[in-house]
Amino acid sequence: MYEERLLLSGGFTMQAVIREGRDFVLSLRKGENVLVEYSSAGGYEFKSVEKLRYDFQRDAEDAIRRG
Repeated sequence: MYEERLLLSGGFTMQAVIREGRDFVLSLRKGENVLVEYSSAGGYEFKSVEKLRYDFQRDAEDAIRRG
């Protein structure tokens, strides 16, 4: 299992949890509010690590810009 949590400026928290197989959750929160979440249980179609990272990063950056 891999887990990482980053505390970003402006009160944002980014978290990645990856378990065995293709079970994962990537999330961006501000306080207790989930702004972006990609998960295997949420229906995100996993194609590759690169695509997952790109899609999540794009949506997270958009959410941070919106504040």
